[in-house]
Amino acid sequence: MSRSDTSGTGASRGALSPEECRTERSIALVRMAVVAVVAVVYLSSTGIRPAVRPLALSVLVLAAVCAFWSLLARPYEAMSANRFRAATLLVDATLITLWCVATGGTDSEYWTLYLIALIAVAMRFSLMETLFSALGLAVLYVIVLSINGGVSRAVLMSRLPLLAIAGFALGVLAQQRRTHQVQRELLAEIAEDRSRALAEEQALVARLREVDLAKSEFVAVASHEFRTPLASILGVLSTLRTHGDGLDPALREELLAGAETQAQRLARLVDDLLTVARIEDGALRLDVQAIEADWLISQAIQVSRTADRVQADLGGVQTIRCDADQMVRVLTNLIDNARKYSPPDGPIFVTVTEGPSAISVSVRDEGPGIPKERRAEVFDRFKRLGEKPQKPGAGLGLYITRSLVEAHGGTIRVDEAPGGGADFTFTIPQTEGEQPVSADRPAATTTV
Repeated sequence: MSRSDTSGTGASRGALSPEECRTERSIALVRMAVVAVVAVVYLSSTGIRPAVRPLALSVLVLAAVCAFWSLLARPYEAMSANRFRAATLLVDATLITLWCVATGGTDSEYWTLYLIALIAVAMRFSLMETLFSALGLAVLYVIVLSINGGVSRAVLMSRLPLLAIAGFALGVLAQQRRTHQVQRELLAEIAEDRSRALAEEQALVARLREVDLAKSEFVAVASHEFRTPLASILGVLSTLRTHGDGLDPALREELLAGAETQAQRLARLVDDLLTVARIEDGALRLDVQAIEADWLISQAIQVSRTADRVQADLGGVQTIRCDADQMVRVLTNLIDNARKYSPPDGPIFVTVTEGPSAISVSVRDEGPGIPKERRAEVFDRFKRLGEKPQKPGAGLGLYITRSLVEAHGGTIRVDEAPGGGADFTFTIPQTEGEQPVSADRPAATTTV
């Protein structure tokens, strides 16, 4: 039943609703029971009747067939609401009228079957439609009386008002029942909506708490990441200002090199923060071209200072269509991450594989690996691998890496490497026909 239709007219143009199908099944069961009771009563009274009339027997058989068909075939599940209800009302009224004619007309005690038909009408239709149905049944009954010797005034004064009153009462009760049912459905729908909204709000609160906790952790980590290099740089500057003239040139050079390293560390952190801001604002732009694969890997090795540890296998791949700067950053982040969590001087394996329409790059280490339950979260913001606080980093590298790979239309995952360790693999789509950008980029110095 439509929530907007409190009249319950059943005038819906489509198929019956599940609730209406249950109502029709109940009516079919009642129809079956009434046919059985009427048959038993009629046949058991043959001792006080001359004989079983052929018309009565035919009507009984026809009624039983219709009852079985409506119960077993369930035509109400396939027919439209209007067609099925009109058909069953017409069939029931016709069978009752024929039965009254076959069992004595005016003298038939089975005229009360019209009241049962009215109950079925009230369960399906609105108040006004039930009243019109009662009027129609009354007209049919008058026709029965006319066929069987005329209309008795006493019968008209007793039975026809009863049909009208019963139709009105049943219609009112059914209307109230449908109204209450619609109200219950509306309340249930409101309660379901409120429960869904509450669940969404609780999930949002939980996510906000996670973000707040992650940001708090990030602030603590970032503060440490800023403070450590700044303290080192300030220490070098203070030493040079105080004792600069008396320092050994080699020591002075060592101090300056250390300060430069810490300054570069600060620059990378600031660059990471700016990149995250561009990613979240949707302001990241890529200049995708065909770039020489060996140049990309050599640049990443140079930035991460892992030339003595990386073993690369280009697999015959000459070029990769990507944004050169951002792809170097992806490779640098993955190689640097492998360096952090690998044993000292442990090898780092970089493998490039070309597929039909995409290129995959794998960076594998021999470190402790990543627990399976944590692999989905390692690419989140402010997440750092491992539990050791001495590992440097603000927890942005892998988040930036995933975002840059996805900006290229690719995907990235992490698996357990054979023999232990982590194996990060990203895949980016390629388009044939592009010429490589060779420019004045340095040659690869990768150990193959």
